[in-house]
Amino acid sequence: MLWTTLLSGKRSAQKEIENPAEPSFSTLDQIRPGREVIVMRIIAGQSATRQLAQLGIRPGVTLTVQRTAPLGGPVLVDCAGIMVAIGRGMARRVGVQIIE
Repeated sequence: MLWTTLLSGKRSAQKEIENPAEPSFSTLDQIRPGREVIVMRIIAGQSATRQLAQLGIRPGVTLTVQRTAPLGGPVLVDCAGIMVAIGRGMARRVGVQIIE
């Protein structure tokens, strides 16, 4: 009984978080090669955010996904003419929006 109450409370909290008016974001690891994206947000701690900034990846920057390695390998992106390889774990922390 207690367990189902906790689960149902958790589900209702998730519904409250979702906002249909907010634009949907993907993460960099989900983008197909050849697509151009704009970095919208970095969903990471201070250290990971700093590492990405040192590579030139920060909110507002346009990236082009060049290649994604199979089996969870790195994502190769073009960032202002410089090729940067980002591990999948780090790419999962980069919220992007596809440029149509």
